Amino acid sequence: MENLKIGIREKLGHGSLAVACNIVVQFVVTFILFFYTDVLGIAPALAGVVLSIGTIWDGVNDPLIAFIADNRRFKNGDRVRPYTLICIPLAIVTVILFTPVKFPAIVNAGYCILLYLVFDTLSTLLRLPHYALPALATHSQKDRLSINTFFSGGATIGAVLASVLCWPLVRTFSGTNAEGDLINPQRGFPFAAAVIGLIVIAGSVFCYFVTKERVKPENDDEEKVGLFRSFKLTMTNYNFRWNTYFSTLYFVNNTLLTTSLVYYCTHVYRNSGAVTTIMAVFAIGSVVALPAIKKLDNKLGRRKAMMLGAIIIIVSKIPFVIFPLNIITMYINAFITGLSVALNIVTFSTTRAEVADHIEQVNNRRLDSMVSNFMLFINKLGTSLTTLAIGLVLQFTGYNADLSVQPESVTTGLIGIMGWAPIALSVVMLFCASKITIEDVVKQMKAGKANV
Repeated sequence: MENLKIGIREKLGHGSLAVACNIVVQFVVTFILFFYTDVLGIAPALAGVVLSIGTIWDGVNDPLIAFIADNRRFKNGDRVRPYTLICIPLAIVTVILFTPVKFPAIVNAGYCILLYLVFDTLSTLLRLPHYALPALATHSQKDRLSINTFFSGGATIGAVLASVLCWPLVRTFSGTNAEGDLINPQRGFPFAAAVIGLIVIAGSVFCYFVTKERVKPENDDEEKVGLFRSFKLTMTNYNFRWNTYFSTLYFVNNTLLTTSLVYYCTHVYRNSGAVTTIMAVFAIGSVVALPAIKKLDNKLGRRKAMMLGAIIIIVSKIPFVIFPLNIITMYINAFITGLSVALNIVTFSTTRAEVADHIEQVNNRRLDSMVSNFMLFINKLGTSLTTLAIGLVLQFTGYNADLSVQPESVTTGLIGIMGWAPIALSVVMLFCASKITIEDVVKQMKAGKANV
């Protein structure tokens, strides 16, 4: 297996699933709070609570679903690949999620919570192969880096398409007035969600037919491992912890930017169409960085490559916090942040796969799904609190969707969310990256001297 070269078609399959997963998740993360507040008329704080409840459940169901996946097999011997076919019900629920309903306020909130719980459960099932398949494709570190480069590219394309493609679709199907405000978002959002759903189905089905699970447990007759023991085996792994802290802060930073961008462009720049061009610049930065990722990882090493990813985020925010009302600094912010995205995704994803190898060597039990989903569980707890915080900041700074001009305090709050908070979090990311020792562990494993 070490000498098996993974073909371009299979790598594209991993990338296509990354596109599918990230386009639907990023579409929801970017627009759902805005949809709740400006289309359904839910108060920002209540909308934040709705999303936090859903995201907490999304995090809780990650280890539960991973536990099932790690302790069972499909008839063809696969553990996670068949879950890609969950894309069809997920696409349907995404459209329903953005279809307005007319209920009393409290009933409306309850309905949104229930629907969001269903969406989160289905998206977890789809993201299970999204995160576990690269580790199950091969033992080769070189091929894993290559697969994760396609993985990162697909994730970036999916995330950017969600903003670059969908906002123009929403505006087109909604119609806009002379000021650029949406006329009929009740129609625009469901149509945009339908386009997203079709992309999710296409990318997931392609992945199903071109990818393979080759990494099999060394102990093929292994007994089932309980949920608590699975949690203990992963959380007691040193590199799992620091890699998870790093990735959680990365996702929190992304949430701060993507969730707040539509508000900033609409109410500060008074140009909602700028969301599209800003995300296009973000995409360019991510694509430009991709070819250099493997070289950077090889030249700098994993620890320094991850530290560089955190430093790039800090640099991206500096022009924005100095000149927050100048739209040019937002483009600079987007481009430099894009450079960091590809690097961060590849490095922490490859580290995650190597952690799964280490846990197996030390404990004689392969837990790919658990390693991926326990990490996601913590990631989502972080993003859940972040979404709630954004809603609370908007609420307490006086945000009102019915006002054409928001109070100055809203602008100040958004600057803190999109500038100062990411800088502080990235400093912590830098510290977490400095603790990574996975390269030493991999060398020890190859020498047959792995330690916990």
